[in-house]
Amino acid sequence: MTNILFNPLANNGRGTEGLDAVIAAASERHPGAAPRLVDVTKEDQAEVLMGLPAGDEAIVCGGDGTLHYLVNALDGRVPAADVYVWRMGTGNDFLRDVLGKAKDRMVRLNEYIKELPTGLAEGVRARFLNNLSFGLDGQVCELGEQEKARLGRPVNYIKLALRLVLRDFRPVNAAVTVDGETKHYDRVWLASAFNGRYVGGGMKLAPDQDRTGDKLCCVVLHSLDRATILLHLAKVYWGGHVKMRQCDVRFGREIEVTVDAPASLNMDGEPLGRFTHYRAEK
Repeated sequence: MTNILFNPLANNGRGTEGLDAVIAAASERHPGAAPRLVDVTKEDQAEVLMGLPAGDEAIVCGGDGTLHYLVNALDGRVPAADVYVWRMGTGNDFLRDVLGKAKDRMVRLNEYIKELPTGLAEGVRARFLNNLSFGLDGQVCELGEQEKARLGRPVNYIKLALRLVLRDFRPVNAAVTVDGETKHYDRVWLASAFNGRYVGGGMKLAPDQDRTGDKLCCVVLHSLDRATILLHLAKVYWGGHVKMRQCDVRFGREIEVTVDAPASLNMDGEPLGRFTHYRAEK
């Protein structure tokens, strides 16, 4: 039996758009068997998945936010049934990382959630699929949630990012430790631990990261002024920023970041609040 789990709040509140295509695909995979529809805002998606027997399958519709909440609800458990994710979010960075340029809309999820990295920030602990990050991206996520709540409609994240780069973002100084080796950085715009390559709907910030490996990728953008950030901003979409002298890339199993002023922290695009320290480990 196929179970279709959908989140009507995904994709900026348009989570039911495209649901007919998922139902059609499920019916094509299993002719004559009507799929079961599960609204994850009304049922516990983790318990639904864990209750499915081997031989059943589930299709989770949504994007990075939906998956982030799912893997934390599962908390290390892997369902016996085959679980697929169907592209139906805003950023879809997990699917972009796994599928590359393939035009498929669905990928099996089970093998990617077996040993996810964890992040800890002053008592807040969670698992992440894509990244844990201090800096500009975190503040964009934070501001985006505030704007959506205020306006009651989707916001333009690129416009928010430009506003922060031009005026409002304040870089911090940071101490970053990777597997016991500490480096200090001034004027940090980004200090991230990556499990995947992409964030922010297609920014290839960790181009050499392999989510199936045993290490995280630490990326620090530092010692930059606003003009330089604007000049090189487009490079993050193909990974060209890693060649800049103001970009430091390291790989390790344990990453700790301490900043000298509270900074916006986000995990898989979900704002967590403002903190001065986080630890990530895989």
